[in-house]
Amino acid sequence: MMKQRYYSLDVFRGATVALMIMVNNPGTWAHMFAPLKHAAWHGCSPTDLVFPFFLFAVGNAMSFVIPRLQEAGPAVFWKKCLSVQC
Repeated sequence: MMKQRYYSLDVFRGATVALMIMVNNPGTWAHMFAPLKHAAWHGCSPTDLVFPFFLFAVGNAMSFVIPRLQEAGPAVFWKKCLSVQC
């Protein structure tokens, strides 16, 4: 049985990761594009939204997975949590 994909969440997650990469690797730190800089204390820029967007995507994904794991039982939950996949 195929699991249902939420493509809007996949697109949002991909855009967030792309923004993370752009913010963390701006090319040269001496000449940064202004929206990739953190805002002063009283402002907000796209850079300041990367981590909240990431947490939103993670929380959203967990809300879809956790009920399925609860139905499967504690053994499946702990196996999933403790397994290491490469």
